[in-house]
Amino acid sequence: MRLKLYKFGGMSDDNVTVVIAARNEEACIGACLDSLLRQSLPAEQLEIIVVDDGSDDHTAAIVSSYASSGVRLIQLTETDRAGKKAALRKGIAAATYGIIVTTDADCSFDTGWLNTLLLFRQEKQAVFVAAPVRYSDEKSFLDRFQSLDFLSLQAITAAAVSARLFNMCNGANLLYTRAAYDAVGGFEGNHHIASGDDMFMMEKMAATFPGQVHFCYAKEAIVTTAPAGSWQEFIRQRIRWASKSTYYRHNGIKLVLLLVYLVNSGLTAMMLMLFFHPQYLPVWLFMVLMKGLIEYPLMIRIARFFNKTHLLPWFIPIQPLHAFYTVLAGGFGLIGSYEWKGRKQVKLNSPPEHCG
Repeated sequence: MRLKLYKFGGMSDDNVTVVIAARNEEACIGACLDSLLRQSLPAEQLEIIVVDDGSDDHTAAIVSSYASSGVRLIQLTETDRAGKKAALRKGIAAATYGIIVTTDADCSFDTGWLNTLLLFRQEKQAVFVAAPVRYSDEKSFLDRFQSLDFLSLQAITAAAVSARLFNMCNGANLLYTRAAYDAVGGFEGNHHIASGDDMFMMEKMAATFPGQVHFCYAKEAIVTTAPAGSWQEFIRQRIRWASKSTYYRHNGIKLVLLLVYLVNSGLTAMMLMLFFHPQYLPVWLFMVLMKGLIEYPLMIRIARFFNKTHLLPWFIPIQPLHAFYTVLAGGFGLIGSYEWKGRKQVKLNSPPEHCG
């Protein structure tokens, strides 16, 4: 599918509340708020709420220092449920405006980011808008590996949502209306799952409001976020992402995830088999090459969109490592526990109740 860039002009007159759930983000929250305050959208149309989710560093103090710029700090109390969904819920409940945008504390934005999302929402009459996310500039092999992996996820996301095949998104760059949020019951039905504030919401919105969920394919709508700082942090993040896959309601995305997992499992199994049967090395190399070449045309297009074409020479060489990590993270995500923001999360066996 050929994705069509969104063309726009003018300035939106909509008001918007940006809600950020933050926990122990003292290293980046200031830069995030500075980037938000540079938006081209008139200041009187923008409300910024940061909900501190029990940080034990200086996150709250840094956010408080922006009070004179209109940034509101809300803190979860001991009586509140902890976690990102609880923080977002509290921020949305306190929002003044009827359009909500969620992002993360380690993100930065083009000055036209919010205006682009608002104009797109108005043109499409959307209740939910997913938008592109990329990693910041790469300084190490780990950064390049993560960026390429994330580019492939973004390519699938943009194509699948635009073609209405299935729903994918990233919580660092979402817009939805408060009315639609209330209509689907907010995060009810999956609040006990640490991850999924983005995908589960999108699923409920798509089921309740058919044809009103869209992907904003515009460079001005790109949000830039930081990659994981270590291999351990990276694997933990991907395990957390994989842990929610069994709760998805749409069979299409389950089928795609299963196919991806089986293909990468086959490549990994054959790679391990080479230790005992090295004569199969040409077959394995052929499989790796074919997989890479099939995916490469889409990667070229998405890399150009994100200005990441310098990463393309790495794409085929990293395929063996990518296959191994996919099997590892996917397997542990299905059966294991993981740690996020200093909190231990346990994989639950029972799926959430369906709302919406």
